[in-house]
Amino acid sequence: MTNKPSKPINLFDVQASQKIIGQEKFLNAFQTILNHGGYAQGPECRELDAKLAAYSGVKFCNTCSSGTDALILPLMAWGVKPGDAVFVSSFTFVASAEAAAILGATPIFVDSCEDTYNMDPKDLEKAINEVKKEGKLNLKAVIAVDIFGNPADYDEIMRIAHANGMKVLSDAAQSYGSKYKGKTSGSIADMTATSFYPTKPLACYGDGGACFTNSESEDAMIKSSRVHGMSPEDHYDNVRLGLTARMDSFQAAVVLQKLTVFEKELVEREKIAKRYDTELSSYFRKQRVLDNCKSAYGLYTINCDDRDELMAYLKENGIPCGAYYPRPVHTQTAYAKWNTRSLPDCEKLSKTVLSIPMHPYLDTESMDYIINTMNAFAANKSSKAA
Repeated sequence: MTNKPSKPINLFDVQASQKIIGQEKFLNAFQTILNHGGYAQGPECRELDAKLAAYSGVKFCNTCSSGTDALILPLMAWGVKPGDAVFVSSFTFVASAEAAAILGATPIFVDSCEDTYNMDPKDLEKAINEVKKEGKLNLKAVIAVDIFGNPADYDEIMRIAHANGMKVLSDAAQSYGSKYKGKTSGSIADMTATSFYPTKPLACYGDGGACFTNSESEDAMIKSSRVHGMSPEDHYDNVRLGLTARMDSFQAAVVLQKLTVFEKELVEREKIAKRYDTELSSYFRKQRVLDNCKSAYGLYTINCDDRDELMAYLKENGIPCGAYYPRPVHTQTAYAKWNTRSLPDCEKLSKTVLSIPMHPYLDTESMDYIINTMNAFAANKSSKAA
């Protein structure tokens, strides 16, 4: 087995891009904000809105305070309320189901595809029919998560949703920069939400997010809801319930700097993923990316029946890793009352997936060590099975 690298391996590397860009550029950007005094939703936020809209190829982008608020705001713009059904993945972070529940809607959990790990369109259709048959809820929206950066099957999900009078919100928290059949994340679904949390492909230094739309009316609703439901004509007339969901100028300044290296980082992420795909033993099942699509590889995640044993082995050998996500949302305490459907693939994935180091600055020495260590585990397990 290859010798352990001379420096520690990181699962994420949230500081490397700062060194590449140059700390001075960040400090200069922060000094500019201190000088102009527009600390919340200042000119940096407006500049970032414009640049992200252009990058995604949409008319409107509204930055906000977090990836979770970026999910809530589009649902508010669509008028999601109690009595509405919002169809969500369970094999993901809690935020998408949380966004629906906070607005009083009922999250309907949908199973995952065992190979892409994303929402299963067949089970979505099944869940919709179950809700229609019961007749208690209004069909309102679908939130499709691009898990680990991998675009969901939007053609099928949107076909099914639109046929049932529902909108589709893309949760691109881990996938900003991904491509779906020629479209960039942000422009694929009816609306899109993303996160700039420090571990995301495009990140700030705290919490931040953004919503994307081509609709002028949705854009206006998000702008209002982002600031307490404020009227654009009279800032002291709040015409709807809203949030405090502004992005601060310092976080926007960070993302503006990160954008200067973002495309290069996406290329490096893909190179690392392709090497994992090619060189890791077939003992580890790889996440399938749909044809004519590109993952942003927010995480690189394999599927292994001996996940917990592998996790312990890797950590013993100095390789950080994480089980994302060990508890599907529908099994968690706050969501148990909505645990009404069988989700076998989702529950199996929660016991078998493991994310290994993935960031644009993962060096060759570290990759050699990770691959060789994992392949040694696979060879040992295979020899015992024989």
